[in-house]
Amino acid sequence: GRARALLAPVLPRHRAVADAPLDAVAAPDSTELFFCRTEHPDHPSWTGDFTPRARAASPAGITHIDHVALTQPRHHFDEASLFYRAVLGLRPHDSLELADPYGLLRSRAVSNADGSVRLALNVAQIRPDSGPSGSLRQHIALHSRDIVATARRLRELGAPPLPIPGNYYDDLEARHELGPGLHRTLRELGLLYDQDDGGSFLHLYTATVGRVFFEVVQRIDGYQGYGAANAPVRLAAQHARVR
Repeated sequence: GRARALLAPVLPRHRAVADAPLDAVAAPDSTELFFCRTEHPDHPSWTGDFTPRARAASPAGITHIDHVALTQPRHHFDEASLFYRAVLGLRPHDSLELADPYGLLRSRAVSNADGSVRLALNVAQIRPDSGPSGSLRQHIALHSRDIVATARRLRELGAPPLPIPGNYYDDLEARHELGPGLHRTLRELGLLYDQDDGGSFLHLYTATVGRVFFEVVQRIDGYQGYGAANAPVRLAAQHARVR
C-alpha cells in the first residue's frame, strides 16, 4: 500500500497456483524488493517455494541475516536512501567515506528501530569501468552466535575466509588490549575486530563468487556498527586477489 501510494514501480511476477503471493517493487537501482509473509492463515509461506535438493551440511552456527550491502549507481545513492526511508520506514545513518584501492567508497546504512532490518548502501566514487574493485561487489552478512566455531566449521567445509594481511593484526594488537588468546585466535582464523561504545564486533569475509561474497558477523553486547574501520583492509585484500 505505502509503496504504491509513493508511486514505486510495481513489478509483475508469474505465479504458479501453489506459490506464495509475493508483491514486489523496484528500488531506484532496479533492485527487486519482495514483500514476504512467513505465517499467515490465508496465504502459503514463501519458504514453501523452495525445496532442498541436497542433504544439508551440519550447522555452522548461523542464525539469521544481519544485513545486506547493495552497491548503488552514483546518481541513485541519495535517492536510494530516500526510497528505503519512505517505503520501508528505515532510518538513514550518517554517510561515511572509506578508502578503496581505486579511490573512495561512500557508504550509508539504513535500518529499522530495533536493528532487525539493516541495509548498507555503497557507491564507488569512480567510473564503473575503472577496474575490478571490491567496492563494486554486493554482499550478504550472516549473523553467528559463535563466530569462532563458525569460522572453524567453514574451514572444515572447504570455505576458508578471505586472507587478511598479518600487519592488520600487528596494528590491532597495538590499538586494543584483547589479550593474547583472543588475538591469536583472530589471526589464526582470519577474523576482524571492531568496537564502539555499545560493545564489540567480530567478522570474517568469504572469497568472492562473481560479484557476490558473504560476511559472517557476531555482535557482542550492544554493538551497532558494521565494522567500517575494517572496510579498507577488506577492500585491499579483495583487490590483491584479483590483480
